[in-house]
Amino acid sequence: MPDDEVETVEEEENETKEDIEANTPPVETKPKPIDYSKYRRQFLHVPIEKIKRTFAATTQNAALVVYGPKANQTLKSPNPALNIRRRKEAVATDSTFADVPAVDTPGFTGAQIFVGRSSLLTDCYGFCSVSEFPNTLLDNIRERGAMDTLISDHANYEMSARVKDILRSLMIGHWKSEPYYQHQNFAEHRWGHVKSNLEWLMAFLDVDPDCWLLALNYVCSVMNLTAEKILGWCTPQEVATGETPDICILLYFMFWDIVYCARHANKQPGSQKGQEIQGRMVGFAWDVGHKLTFLVITDDTRKVIKRSVLRLANCPENEMRLDENNL
Repeated sequence: MPDDEVETVEEEENETKEDIEANTPPVETKPKPIDYSKYRRQFLHVPIEKIKRTFAATTQNAALVVYGPKANQTLKSPNPALNIRRRKEAVATDSTFADVPAVDTPGFTGAQIFVGRSSLLTDCYGFCSVSEFPNTLLDNIRERGAMDTLISDHANYEMSARVKDILRSLMIGHWKSEPYYQHQNFAEHRWGHVKSNLEWLMAFLDVDPDCWLLALNYVCSVMNLTAEKILGWCTPQEVATGETPDICILLYFMFWDIVYCARHANKQPGSQKGQEIQGRMVGFAWDVGHKLTFLVITDDTRKVIKRSVLRLANCPENEMRLDENNL
């Protein structure tokens, strides 16, 4: 058979296949109804209706795990969404930027803020570049749990491929505000209150400009432990965690108080350095020591250290601030 005829036959066969595929209706898949009766043994033989309600009130993210006579070694859950606790609310996020790098950081010039939609719980994380948004997102998930939905504006770095991979693996929804309508982002509303408190704090206490990130974290911590009327006079932290928080750590010192703490270095006999070091109280060390551990920025090294034993300096600046607070 000539080559031209062979090519013609192949073209006709390909066209026939394309016509068949084009005319074939799409395959429709329907979810297979769950036979709840076969799970009665796992649920202590409770009524089937109760099992059905249980399935509706829970998730089954690892339902396709292979089981049977073959023993499978699983060091972690086969589904990443089961390896982390869940946060029963949507979380809005937004970015803010500063004019100077934050002190004692790799050069943070911005911060990512995360606000719980139902609890108003607010967290912030410093960054050098907006490309670090996936890291701040993972930090918030690691500390607070995986949110139900991430709320953001239409910034490209908040919709990157890595962010989508994180949301997919942890089964987190993503809602974006309409372009050029940033006010639709819930984080904008809460950030307005955070910003006004931050500006007041830094102006009232004459805080060094490079301590803006420390002040921002302090403001968020105080607001998280302050009761809100919209929350039924509960604190955001209680609404988010279900536990009644203790606020004693807020009552000892105020931000930018001059304090003394142990040096814990060069304490050998005969050392020319004193046993105490002077600094400023600049926040709370939630992840170090016990529940009454503070952050102190030292006057000589400008480094942030963590100390649980502090004493308020007896100086006119502290006394004047105490008098102003009592007015």
